Amino acid sequence: MPSLITTDEYAAYYTIIVSTWGVRKADLEMTEEEKEECGWDDLPTISFPVEIAYATVHKEREQGRVVRVNQRVVFGTPEQVVAALKKGSTAKTINTSYVERWNGTQRHFNARKARKVYTFSKDLSFHVAVTWLVVAFYNFCWTPRTLRERVQEEPPRYHYRTPAMTAGLVEEVWTLEQVLRHPIYVRPTKQKRHNRRQRKKMKSDGG
Repeated sequence: MPSLITTDEYAAYYTIIVSTWGVRKADLEMTEEEKEECGWDDLPTISFPVEIAYATVHKEREQGRVVRVNQRVVFGTPEQVVAALKKGSTAKTINTSYVERWNGTQRHFNARKARKVYTFSKDLSFHVAVTWLVVAFYNFCWTPRTLRERVQEEPPRYHYRTPAMTAGLVEEVWTLEQVLRHPIYVRPTKQKRHNRRQRKKMKSDGG
């Protein structure tokens, strides 16, 4: 569970974050006694985990140019956001650099998400399929420079790694063929039962 989520104020971000982490009041299955005990009428429409802080960047534009940038805390407290930022090693303030970097990577690898082009998706199922294909390629096939490890000083030599290698999921860079051929679901093999006939013990004539 992340301690901090930061985006801009694009409505789709709020919708997916709430649907992923939040619980709607209408979806709570509670008895009348439980509702009375917790104060049903005072409960918010959406309950969000207190462990997660969600903040947005609000940009004000004049004549198409950004003139002011304000940060807003949607879920959690300002103190919770500051504490989460201190734990990190990069960003010191609320920003959208990470999510925008991911969006740029998606548009780079997936022509369906480029702007003002004829390669846009005509069918949602294909759009979702290619999106997940890019996610798999990004994690198992792509070797970004920031993840490389130096194995020799002079002359400098590097060991290039994928995000999946860094996370310890695999030990080598996968090809796109490996990704496409890898089974999504492996059926558990059923062990064959060998029916052995039990022989009746015959009593000997001697006793």
